[in-house]
Amino acid sequence: ARVPLFFACGLNVTLSTDDPLMIHYTKDPLIEEYSVAAQVWKLSSIDMSEIARNSVLQSGFDHRIKQKWIAEKYNKMSVEGNDIQETNLPNVRITFRNELHAEELKFCN
Repeated sequence: ARVPLFFACGLNVTLSTDDPLMIHYTKDPLIEEYSVAAQVWKLSSIDMSEIARNSVLQSGFDHRIKQKWIAEKYNKMSVEGNDIQETNLPNVRITFRNELHAEELKFCN
């Protein structure tokens, strides 16, 4: 399956609802957004788990909520900041994203 270029390049992709009372067809607009994204862009379950994790990280949720849904040390940008039991996101994906980010930072110096 092919994922969108912006996701494949390592950008921090998230999903959210926009005007859920106006443009959604179900009573669960966020689930609808994830279902549509998975089908349209042929995203794997790992891709979807990463997007969900990113969405929680970028949200305005309280620190304790993020700890519960991601990891106790969710603010660490390493595998230490990922609880696979909560996120369903393999640590190898976290490591890959961190390595990609480190490579990109080399171009900034």
